[in-house]
Amino acid sequence: MIVTATYDIKLSEEDLEMIAERVVRRTNQDSDKNKLLNITESAQRCGVSTTTFYRWRERYQELQDIAITTGGVAQFRAEDLDKFLESK
Repeated sequence: MIVTATYDIKLSEEDLEMIAERVVRRTNQDSDKNKLLNITESAQRCGVSTTTFYRWRERYQELQDIAITTGGVAQFRAEDLDKFLESK
């Protein structure tokens, strides 16, 4: 036996806008996590200069481990950079 319930929920325009904003924000976050970033973009995401990011790459093995090199160009997943920053 299947029982279904119906609810009559009244949402205000403000509620609908808030829900829509949350959905858009979450969708953008999910698609942003797997994006590959070059050195300049990675430094910006970490909030440091490109020079500092190069120093970090020399100092922290974690950054070397998560680098994806294609054609000699190092790239990083945004999600991996976020995890690196959380660990520091």
